[in-house]
Amino acid sequence: MEGMYESRKVRLTTFWEERRVIFICFLIGFAQFQYGYDSAAVSGFQSMAGFLRIFGYPDPTSQIGYQITTKVQRLIQSLMNLGGLTAALGCYALGPRASRRVGLWIACAIGIIAVSIQIGPTTIGALYAGRFLLGISNGFFLTFSVTYMSEIAPAHLRGSVVGLVTFHTSLGALIGILIENYTSVELERKSYQIPLAVMYAIPVLMSLVLLALPDTPRYYISRGQHDAAIYSIKKTRGISDMNRILAEITDIQNAWDTEVELHKEARLMDMFTGPDLRRTMITFGCSIGQTATGILFLAGYSVYFYVQAKIGSPFVWVMVGLAIALTGNLGAFPAMRFFGRRPLLLVCSVISALTMFGMGIAHDKGTSFAPKTGKALVALSITFTWVYGFGQGPVLWAITSETPSQRLRSQTVGIANGLNFVFGWLCSFCTPYFLNPTALNWGAKYGYIWGGSNLALAIWVFFFIPETQGRSLEQLDELFEKRVPTWKFPSYETRHHIVDADKVFENRTV
Repeated sequence: MEGMYESRKVRLTTFWEERRVIFICFLIGFAQFQYGYDSAAVSGFQSMAGFLRIFGYPDPTSQIGYQITTKVQRLIQSLMNLGGLTAALGCYALGPRASRRVGLWIACAIGIIAVSIQIGPTTIGALYAGRFLLGISNGFFLTFSVTYMSEIAPAHLRGSVVGLVTFHTSLGALIGILIENYTSVELERKSYQIPLAVMYAIPVLMSLVLLALPDTPRYYISRGQHDAAIYSIKKTRGISDMNRILAEITDIQNAWDTEVELHKEARLMDMFTGPDLRRTMITFGCSIGQTATGILFLAGYSVYFYVQAKIGSPFVWVMVGLAIALTGNLGAFPAMRFFGRRPLLLVCSVISALTMFGMGIAHDKGTSFAPKTGKALVALSITFTWVYGFGQGPVLWAITSETPSQRLRSQTVGIANGLNFVFGWLCSFCTPYFLNPTALNWGAKYGYIWGGSNLALAIWVFFFIPETQGRSLEQLDELFEKRVPTWKFPSYETRHHIVDADKVFENRTV
């Protein structure tokens, strides 16, 4: 296929040369810190006497003297997911040209209100309201943070920087458990009020960061603000070469004009027609795939799960697991740069399936509450969390944010996150029944279900997920518009070149 340039020498920028955009994405990634921190906090609350004295009931047979009802346990998790679904509808209502910065500011404001409601009153209704509002905040954070990061990052580093959201989620969970490890011994309200108060840091930090940052160049192009788009590239990428800047602006503008010409208006049904249907199904599937991995099960119920399995020092073991998982998150940064999305996701999904099946087998073959069984469960859960952080989490987030078309990106990602929250709600609704001693009391046998879902995810990836590594967002637009088959994505030569990553052009003819 004839390209736009006859012959050229290309050198991709290095991590160090792109340190400014990496640092900016690292800061924006802290939007996901709140989600990870909150998941760990709620997991810990369910095993803290200070929290259960108010929202639980006395139980002399329990290791901590208190227990929580299945209803309360279910609602404090599921209402957060319902809030996330509400946020998805809000993202769609804002429209395809919604400012990424405004979306993040909305998340900050609602987050502060949600935390205040949970800290102050002691009624169960106030707790439920706070959980719902925090879910809305998380939903806006999830949607607009990954959209912002994917739209400012160079093509060859996009997967790496978007994958940082998994690192921030794990870091948030680790900090949450670390704080609760020291406050859990308290029998008063401050045992859970202190961990909640720490959450103020994220919306405050994010609000200050956003004051110093422009919106994304692709957002400005969609609004017809050409000069603002140039300024955005200068500010976020640190590029001073106007030839490079104008080349990228022209490429983004041409791709946007082509989309507008082909699709005059962005309507909800556009997601389910023509080439966009395929993109929507991939985006939705990857978002739901986050829940299908089983990470919400271990993130939301790890402490409770360890307590019920009578594993000693549950907070400490969860912290150890999260600390080890962070090494996987850090390894994902170079892995996403040098390995393809498909092999990473396929291999890690199969390994995750084996670890989940291993939990169920350890429960069936071992003696309940025996030390060896407990050690096996801890080892397998840590292995799963590391594998998820290394491959599944980062890759699924990257594909979710980069696959939708420019005119539908914020809406598609928002609804995809809403679906993730729906399935997350289903998980949080059902998990207590599987784990709680007053219900099915499956314990680690619950791993059989998540082992099967990981295998299903691997099969779906094999048949439907194309390789997007190293492709610019404009190249992906072209590949999907031309309906290129999944297996031809890596080798197909597009009309668009990766302008934003080029440092040297030789014999360039436009």
